[in-house]
Amino acid sequence: MTTRTPGEIARRRAIADAAGGFPARATVVLYACVAPDQNRQDVISRLRRHAAARDWVIVGEAVDDTPADTPLQDRPGWGDVKMLITSGQAGGLVITCAAACPGAPGFPSLGEWLVNNQAFLSELAPASAAPEEAVR
Repeated sequence: MTTRTPGEIARRRAIADAAGGFPARATVVLYACVAPDQNRQDVISRLRRHAAARDWVIVGEAVDDTPADTPLQDRPGWGDVKMLITSGQAGGLVITCAAACPGAPGFPSLGEWLVNNQAFLSELAPASAAPEEAVR
């Protein structure tokens, strides 16, 4: 007998719903690491608009104001993000900048970690780059 993780169960349920004519909307967690010169509310508002424009369901939000070189596992908000992804409650991660999410020794890169947890990444373009935000 195969033991399935909560994430695998949630993904299988979503596939079954879609096959049965009840397509599930993607669930995402929003994560931002804000710099001292950034407005926290503006950053999270951009993340919310990005998710809403794609009809994604936001299941959690986390904002950290730790220095950008702080490893993910040492950031207060990352624990919530990690729990939502690993439990399968969130199938995707929406962030402002992948460069703001460095790994640490013994911790895989963000991309590798997401692949291992069967989740996707959507990264917003910097606010000064262009009015349209990029999706990855």
